[in-house]
Amino acid sequence: MTRKAVSRVLFVLMIVATLFSVLTPLESVRGQSMAPTLKSGQWLLVANYRLLRHTGLKPKQSDIVTFANADKVPYLPPRRQLVKRVIGMPGDLIGINQTKVYRNSRPLKEPYVKHPMDNAKYQYDGRPDGGQPFTDPSYQRSSYLRGGEYFVMGDNRPNSADSRWFGPIDRTQITGVVLAKLPIRRTGPAQNALWVLIHFLPMLLVVAWFLTACWPDLRTMLTRPRE
Repeated sequence: MTRKAVSRVLFVLMIVATLFSVLTPLESVRGQSMAPTLKSGQWLLVANYRLLRHTGLKPKQSDIVTFANADKVPYLPPRRQLVKRVIGMPGDLIGINQTKVYRNSRPLKEPYVKHPMDNAKYQYDGRPDGGQPFTDPSYQRSSYLRGGEYFVMGDNRPNSADSRWFGPIDRTQITGVVLAKLPIRRTGPAQNALWVLIHFLPMLLVVAWFLTACWPDLRTMLTRPRE
């Protein structure tokens, strides 16, 4: 293959890798709030806010989304990305009792929840006694979602700080929608090295393309004897 052909291939790969890194970046899970659907360290392919904005796509019911913490969970950095599942959409009425979630007065079918919910023990508002009202089996909390509001919860109900605690999130907080979970996790040096390599791949391709397409001619010009 000629140098010109190689440079063309590298150019195409550079463009493709850059678009993927900008529009559908790889993210990884921190913590167990989405277990067993998502495991800590699992890689996610995410359609980020740029792609959502330019395509007009919006999160749907049961989508898994990422969003900026923005002081929702006070013990985490404001810019930390959280990952939860959309339970309620704008215009929905969400009700929660001791063990069930209701959407528009109907019990929500949640096959993804494997860890039973017991809200009588849940730390609402970050207070150890926050679930005290739910000791009364007839007690229920309700949230009406206005335009642009989403109710999000972790699949691991006993171990998730979510909208039960900090209330609905605004659409402007949502930074991405999870497109796919990948069968690889950041669990050791090899996976971490691959993670770094993938994130630097667009830059490496830029360097490779420049060295192939431009550097030989540039070097010839620089080293050409002056008359």
